[in-house]
Amino acid sequence: MKTFIYLITLLSSAQLLAQTKRVTVEDPDRGIGEQYYVLKSDKQTKEGKYEARSLFRDKLLCDGYYKNNLRDSAWRYYSYDGKIAEYGNYKKGKKVGMWYATNYKGELQVQYDFTENKLVVFKDPGKRDTTVKQNVISGTDTIKAILDRNPIYLDGISQFGAAIITGMRYPRKAKENNTQGKVIIAITISSDGVVTNYRVKKGIGDGCDEEALKAVKRTEGDWLP
Repeated sequence: MKTFIYLITLLSSAQLLAQTKRVTVEDPDRGIGEQYYVLKSDKQTKEGKYEARSLFRDKLLCDGYYKNNLRDSAWRYYSYDGKIAEYGNYKKGKKVGMWYATNYKGELQVQYDFTENKLVVFKDPGKRDTTVKQNVISGTDTIKAILDRNPIYLDGISQFGAAIITGMRYPRKAKENNTQGKVIIAITISSDGVVTNYRVKKGIGDGCDEEALKAVKRTEGDWLP
């Protein structure tokens, strides 16, 4: 029986390869190179194995599969040092079932059931100041309130860091002027976990603010508001 299943799998893979063509593209602005397959009959439709790598360090960023141009089956995302940062399954382009995300040490930080929309495990990377009031949008007003907990990036802090670092460049003007410091980017997280209103809250100039803004926008993961 095992031999029969193995032969069927090989036959299916051979049939898929006969119908697809491998494509390699580079996106310097995002700092990634992609390799995937498209249908020969429709070069806009991804079908089969996919992987993305960092252009600057040639490190694997993620790998998985596409089916009818949508993410499908098992996917893995990697931290900037090559460790698995997040993994789980997609179905028709949406995360399903249990997903796992790690911290910088490779330890489990977040476990979330996307089918049940349930947070199973969360290990906070730091202590939260329970006396600080945050800006909360209430209808057409913005009020100050103490949150029960901070918003959670379900892809994990390790994946968050990898997404920010990949493609980040020190602007030439900032290098010439030795401009250094901290840029603070503010975002708005809706009750559905959708991120909007990316903005520079505190900048240092010489192109660093724009670079930091682009970096934060590259974090396309899921938020629990």
